[in-house]
Amino acid sequence: MAKTLMQFLGVCAALSVTAWCAYAGEVVPQVVIEGKVYQDVRWGPVNQGNVVIFHNRGIKVVPLDKLPAEYQAMLGAPSSSSSPSPSPSASTPAPASVPLPPAAPSEPQGITAMPPLRSSDRDADWEAYNRDRKTKVVLGNKLVSRSSLTSLVGFLGSPARFSDGETLVRGFVLELASRKAGDNGAAAQFSLRPNLWERTGKKVILRDYKPPLEPGGVVHVFAKRVNSADDYDIYEVATEPSYEQWKQLRFTNVNLP
Repeated sequence: MAKTLMQFLGVCAALSVTAWCAYAGEVVPQVVIEGKVYQDVRWGPVNQGNVVIFHNRGIKVVPLDKLPAEYQAMLGAPSSSSSPSPSPSASTPAPASVPLPPAAPSEPQGITAMPPLRSSDRDADWEAYNRDRKTKVVLGNKLVSRSSLTSLVGFLGSPARFSDGETLVRGFVLELASRKAGDNGAAAQFSLRPNLWERTGKKVILRDYKPPLEPGGVVHVFAKRVNSADDYDIYEVATEPSYEQWKQLRFTNVNLP
């Protein structure tokens, strides 16, 4: 009995050494085992379900079932087909399909949705917008009448920085100008040509102003005086409303005092 057991163990050892010898000289550039990357891998002997690997950082004993499938087969690991398959009762049941929740209503319940805007309504809106943009501007997120603001025309000067309390404010100097005598008949599209204006000697600051042209050109703005600093009056400049702004602000029109 003892002799037979020793013969069996000898055969197993011989098979292990045979599997190792077949691939002992092969160098694999890279093998990923349990998420770790091993480089310059050479295979060592296989024994009792483990294999010795030599890599660029040392030696490691790895269970065969932790190797990638192609190396398991190469080194003689038992194939997965030989393992007992789970009984049908132990298999994981397929997840039941879950119905999607109903889509949320596009409008709050109890409120009637507004019908699509008809083309005639859109045309009326555009007409009202084009009419209002000639007399109204946006200031402080409100649609206000131009007549409630100060009309300023002048030569755009250099950028300015000044302190408004503890806050550093940026803007532009505006050198106020008046129309030259004898040039009042110029067409509207040429009314801001620099040669039609002359400086009055007074300067103001346009706070947070984003000029549409380079310094030296003539601009016309509607603004509200908000402060003064260093003998300069400081103005906040209104802007022409876009169509979207006009739609949002048209019913909150509040003229400034």
